[in-house]
Amino acid sequence: MSLIARIAGVATIAITTATMAQTASAADVWRLSSMMTPDSFEGKAYQKFADLVSEYTDGEIEVKIYPNEQIGSMDSVIEQLSQGIIQLAPSSLSFMSRWEDSIRYASAPFLFDNYDQWSNFIDGELFQSWLGEVEDKANITVLGSIPEMPRGTFRTLLSNKPVETVDDIKGLKLRQFQDQLVIDAWTYLGAEVRVLPWGEVYDGINRGIVDAVTSPAELIESTRFYEVAPNIIRTDEYPQAVAWMMNAKAWDKLTPEQQDALERAHSEASAYARELLEEQAATLESDLEAKDGVTVNLDFDTTQFSDRMAAFYQQRADNGELPEGLLDAVQAAKQE
Repeated sequence: MSLIARIAGVATIAITTATMAQTASAADVWRLSSMMTPDSFEGKAYQKFADLVSEYTDGEIEVKIYPNEQIGSMDSVIEQLSQGIIQLAPSSLSFMSRWEDSIRYASAPFLFDNYDQWSNFIDGELFQSWLGEVEDKANITVLGSIPEMPRGTFRTLLSNKPVETVDDIKGLKLRQFQDQLVIDAWTYLGAEVRVLPWGEVYDGINRGIVDAVTSPAELIESTRFYEVAPNIIRTDEYPQAVAWMMNAKAWDKLTPEQQDALERAHSEASAYARELLEEQAATLESDLEAKDGVTVNLDFDTTQFSDRMAAFYQQRADNGELPEGLLDAVQAAKQE
């Protein structure tokens, strides 16, 4: 082979290698941090999202998932999200309340009768203005509509005593976490609220330290609280959804076509998550009632709670303790 041919061959290899390197690096990598395991319904939805993003952007964007808090707790992750170190952190919208305190009222106990009313409020003008404050202060926005992906089916109350009406809450020793609004709300309903770590609840009920605990329906089986608190009712205490928190600058850098692809992927992944939740919920009641001594009332009239709590929130509004316009926005959401 002549020298010229060898040089040409080397040049061809170099160009091919460079082209392959450019192709390999062409994908814009978005990092998604999750608290959940890959086999949870949320984890499966995030993988669905990643697959769809790759498909809908023709490989231009790759979503790399870091499950199980691999890159830190949510307090750390939310700071990394703000700084643009990661691009997505789907989790509870309450994590944004550090920049806009009013956001915590999205999880106010018994402020809404049902998920649809809550969804109207979240997508409404007042709450969206709170999200705008977060974006201005922290460079964090939200992908898609928050209510599209519920974080669970519903919330429950498990008690070692039967609870047939809201009046049965009076005198009930109820475990709660350290959140003053939640504590005040249940105290208003007549409960004797006691703060206990989640890991001490089973023993606490067993030893009579508390009589009852509130829990997402999805955790009833794994915690086995039903063994010591076999009376279970549905409460719809507050709706929960996954807020796909996103770095705003990273979003703004995308082309309109890429933004549309991510929105489509979010919507379809959220629909997939809802399907998984519905499958779990379909057998929840029968599975629990098959256990010795367990009674389940998922048809409990939850409006008893919200009707009783209306006066609680009105008192707070009269005292100037609620965000301006909150109750008006809640009422508007209920009428839509």
